[in-house]
Amino acid sequence: MPRKFLPRNVRRSIKQRVGWHRFGTTCAVSDFNILGLKLDSKLIEYGGPTEAQANASPSLLFVHANGYPPGSYRQFLGPIKRHFRVYAAQHRPLWAGRKPPVKVDWSCFADDLQGAVDQISGQSVHLIGHSMGAVAALQVAASRPERIASLTLLDPVFNSDWQLLKFRLAPRRKLLEIPLVRGALRRPEYFLDQQEAFHFYRGKRAFANFDDTALWDYVDASNEPCADGRVRLRFSGAWEAAIYMSSPRVVPSIKSLRVPTLGLRGVDSYILTEEFCRNWRRWQPAAKIESIDGGHLFPMERPEETANVVLPFLTAL
Repeated sequence: MPRKFLPRNVRRSIKQRVGWHRFGTTCAVSDFNILGLKLDSKLIEYGGPTEAQANASPSLLFVHANGYPPGSYRQFLGPIKRHFRVYAAQHRPLWAGRKPPVKVDWSCFADDLQGAVDQISGQSVHLIGHSMGAVAALQVAASRPERIASLTLLDPVFNSDWQLLKFRLAPRRKLLEIPLVRGALRRPEYFLDQQEAFHFYRGKRAFANFDDTALWDYVDASNEPCADGRVRLRFSGAWEAAIYMSSPRVVPSIKSLRVPTLGLRGVDSYILTEEFCRNWRRWQPAAKIESIDGGHLFPMERPEETANVVLPFLTAL
């Protein structure tokens, strides 16, 4: 049980307050409460600057990372909502009844995203993707440039062809030893309530640079209520691990891009390397590629700073 990871005084406090979290209810707050109107299992509408202006605002579609549902990005998307009609796509691990496969072909996420783009009527759509979501956004922008107004890639999972070959030749037992895979498979699926989940993640290195508000956004977006009063992880560790054990080829898509592109790399990120960025600038000379303080999760670690870099790019188009 996840309680063993908590200090004794925290466990005692939780036992005394079972059923309580900061919203005063035993029901988890879903992405649909945090972001807005659920259009279907794939797409959430976040809204626009005001109700009167929303219909006239340009459309923007955000695509989240592996294991981080759209509500985790509430602080980052807030400032963007003042200028755009914002939608958020949900990857298939968040769809009801989707069992995790042993191996995942990332092209399915691009296909799903294309379906979400087609649901958004009107003119072309601005795409923003983070991590795995950035790869799906890249593939859609490369294949359907007439539907994409701009592309913003936040620390995308970009591997060179040589890295990808080594990755694909690795036996499964080696892939299971990858720290991200091990961590995902060990992730607790259930917690007593949101408060216990918050304390569990507060002690994890991956969330060390999240302030409490950002961590609560993640906890609220990541869990759903169970009939027995507990909360359950929405994006399962099995799905997360299966995604980490695969990776697509991206170089041909980058070379074929014909839409305005902004790439942001976290200075402390080990996912997108500076060496790859140098090649990226050569393959796509018109792209604007910059670095920002923070690690791979900088959109949650530094949401305002990230929005302050992204918005001038978008509004200048």
